[in-house]
Amino acid sequence: MKSRVTITLDPEVHARAKQAARARRTTVSGLIESFLRSPAAWPARSGPSLVDQMLGSGELRSVPAGADPLFDALHARHIAPSSGAAPSASGRGRR
Repeated sequence: MKSRVTITLDPEVHARAKQAARARRTTVSGLIESFLRSPAAWPARSGPSLVDQMLGSGELRSVPAGADPLFDALHARHIAPSSGAAPSASGRGRR
């Protein structure tokens, strides 16, 4: 059983879709369905993913102590907590 779906199209695009459907002796719905069933709608992935491509491409900046107060505060809170306790799941360390 088919499902009814509502889509919104620009009037110009709708007119072109109707022309294309008429030329293929089908409906706009049939045109969309045949496109979505075709391999052109789902290009095969080739090569590594974007995440894999970017892995290792960034560098951490080295900031001298005292040069950036925000960096110092975040580093003290999250990277090198003075109490030795790791931050909890809520993002707050033990006090």
